[in-house]
Amino acid sequence: MGSALVVAFAVLNLWATGAVFWLWIGIGFVSFAAATGPIAASSVGSRVGAWFRGIGYAGRAIAIAGFAAAVWLSVSVLDVPAGPLVSFGNGGLLGVSAIVFLEATRESLEVV
Repeated sequence: MGSALVVAFAVLNLWATGAVFWLWIGIGFVSFAAATGPIAASSVGSRVGAWFRGIGYAGRAIAIAGFAAAVWLSVSVLDVPAGPLVSFGNGGLLGVSAIVFLEATRESLEVV
């Protein structure tokens, strides 16, 4: 159910933007799906995950806020066009949704 809501949000967001950049949707989809799937399951992904859990709630909040601030500052300074950026982000949402859906489907099939 959650994946369906995220997909609906991404589609509405792309529609509201008025411009769809399919290449950037594809790049975002593949990037985020790989990061949340096979890369997260690798030894490097496990180490990053362990570090992220190890820094605690406050450390995670600082890391996320710092990353968000760096992205916002970069977009503002470099004057990145909104269309490709929104398409990349929504492709990422769709990629993560696909991984969540596949994992949920796989787990439900293993229970049977």
